[in-house]
Amino acid sequence: MLIKVKCFAWALEVTGAEEIQIEIKESGKVSDLRECLSQKYPQFSGRMESIAVSINQEFAGEGSIISASDEIALIPPISGGI
Repeated sequence: MLIKVKCFAWALEVTGAEEIQIEIKESGKVSDLRECLSQKYPQFSGRMESIAVSINQEFAGEGSIISASDEIALIPPISGGI
Protein backbone atom coordinates (compact mmCIF):
# COMPACT_ATOMS: atom_id res chain seq x y z
CA MET A 1 0.00 0.00 0.00
CA LEU A 2 1.11 3.54 -0.65
CA ILE A 3 1.34 5.79 2.42
CA LYS A 4 2.20 9.45 2.94
CA VAL A 5 4.93 10.28 5.44
CA LYS A 6 5.68 13.76 6.80
CA CYS A 7 9.36 14.55 7.31
CA PHE A 8 10.88 16.97 9.80
CA ALA A 9 14.40 18.27 10.58
CA TRP A 10 17.17 16.12 9.03
CA ALA A 11 14.61 13.59 7.76
CA LEU A 12 13.38 16.41 5.51
CA GLU A 13 16.98 17.09 4.42
CA VAL A 14 17.52 13.41 3.54
CA THR A 15 14.28 13.04 1.56
CA GLY A 16 14.27 16.54 0.10
CA ALA A 17 10.54 16.90 0.78
CA GLU A 18 8.17 17.77 3.62
CA GLU A 19 6.01 14.81 2.61
CA ILE A 20 6.94 11.64 0.75
CA GLN A 21 5.02 8.63 -0.47
CA ILE A 22 6.41 5.20 0.19
CA GLU A 23 5.17 1.70 -0.56
CA ILE A 24 4.85 -0.77 2.33
CA LYS A 25 3.06 -4.10 2.53
CA GLU A 26 -0.64 -4.23 3.44
CA SER A 27 -1.12 -4.15 7.22
CA GLY A 28 2.52 -3.08 7.47
CA LYS A 29 4.04 -2.13 10.80
CA VAL A 30 6.34 0.69 11.85
CA SER A 31 9.24 -1.77 11.58
CA ASP A 32 8.30 -2.39 7.92
CA LEU A 33 8.21 1.35 7.28
CA ARG A 34 11.69 1.74 8.79
CA GLU A 35 13.01 -1.04 6.53
CA CYS A 36 11.46 0.51 3.41
CA LEU A 37 12.84 3.94 4.28
CA SER A 38 16.32 2.54 4.83
CA GLN A 39 16.19 0.86 1.42
CA LYS A 40 14.90 3.92 -0.42
CA TYR A 41 17.08 6.41 1.49
CA PRO A 42 20.35 4.70 2.51
CA GLN A 43 21.27 7.73 4.64
CA PHE A 44 18.63 6.56 7.14
CA SER A 45 20.22 3.12 7.59
CA GLY A 46 22.41 3.88 10.59
CA ARG A 47 20.05 6.42 12.10
CA MET A 48 16.57 4.88 11.90
CA GLU A 49 16.60 3.78 15.55
CA SER A 50 16.89 7.43 16.63
CA ILE A 51 13.86 8.55 14.62
CA ALA A 52 10.50 8.49 16.37
CA VAL A 53 7.51 7.55 14.23
CA SER A 54 4.07 8.94 14.93
CA ILE A 55 0.76 7.61 13.68
CA ASN A 56 -2.11 10.08 13.81
CA GLN A 57 -0.08 12.39 16.06
CA GLU A 58 0.77 9.73 18.65
CA PHE A 59 4.15 8.06 19.05
CA ALA A 60 4.08 4.51 17.69
CA GLY A 61 6.03 1.38 18.62
CA GLU A 62 7.71 -0.99 16.17
CA GLY A 63 4.70 -3.33 16.11
CA SER A 64 2.10 -0.63 15.48
CA ILE A 65 0.03 -1.32 12.36
CA ILE A 66 -0.13 1.36 9.66
CA SER A 67 -3.23 1.97 7.55
CA ALA A 68 -3.26 3.83 4.24
CA SER A 69 -5.36 6.64 5.73
CA ASP A 70 -3.06 7.20 8.75
CA GLU A 71 -1.06 10.39 9.18
CA ILE A 72 2.55 9.23 9.54
CA ALA A 73 5.44 11.46 10.60
CA LEU A 74 9.17 10.95 11.08
CA ILE A 75 10.44 12.88 14.08
CA PRO A 76 14.23 12.99 14.46
CA PRO A 77 15.71 13.72 17.88
CA ILE A 78 15.78 17.38 18.78
CA SER A 79 18.52 18.86 20.90
CA GLY A 80 18.68 22.18 22.61
CA GLY A 81 17.94 23.73 25.90
CA ILE A 82 19.15 26.46 28.13
